Amino acid sequence: MPNTAMSDAKAIVLNPTGFFQSLVSQQEDELTGRFTRRPVLFLATFLVIYSATIPIWIALNDWILGICATPILDFHYGNQVFLSIHKDWYPLFYSYTGSIVISWLLCIPVVYLDTIVTALFFALFLHMAYKYVLGGQGQYGHAVAGVCYGDLPSLLFGFLPFSAAIGLLWTGFLQFSATAHYLYGLSWNRALIPLVLFGFTLVIGWSLFGTVSPPGLLELMPYGPYGYP
Repeated sequence: MPNTAMSDAKAIVLNPTGFFQSLVSQQEDELTGRFTRRPVLFLATFLVIYSATIPIWIALNDWILGICATPILDFHYGNQVFLSIHKDWYPLFYSYTGSIVISWLLCIPVVYLDTIVTALFFALFLHMAYKYVLGGQGQYGHAVAGVCYGDLPSLLFGFLPFSAAIGLLWTGFLQFSATAHYLYGLSWNRALIPLVLFGFTLVIGWSLFGTVSPPGLLELMPYGPYGYP
């Protein structure tokens, strides 16, 4: 699987439109059976990059925020799950354990569970919108593939400082427009509608998207004796 994931990732980076076109030729049972195992495994494979280096990237972003004239954490993460880890989960775990290592290890299953469950629910939302609202012809498996493969930019760069713009623009195009056009057979005019609407909602508050964890819920939980790291 790692070799296949690397091959898919290379194709997505070098020729994203060609890669999404190639998904259409795959057998329907491969895209819909067993919760579309290959795209989900692809997502899980590249989550290793972030999970293995959580303390480093959180410390780096904290340092960047410390020297910014206007520290806005949302600008630094192109993936809402990563933002939630930095803002909520990691500080909460640390406040009770007082250990960077233990807090890091506790965050890893949260990253995987939140990201994968979010992807499956988000794919269901996109499938309903593309097929029943915009009149596309794809299956749920196509939406899962579009979401999982389209998240590659965020998986690679979504934890870097000031990565939100790059991660969201690149990932947004792949998950919304490329998926709608190549996998659901919509015209480019219709395929751009979800991307435009998504961009509009980002202006209002992008934290409403990208994680199944209710925004603000963890902020209501009391910290432990060690406090904020």
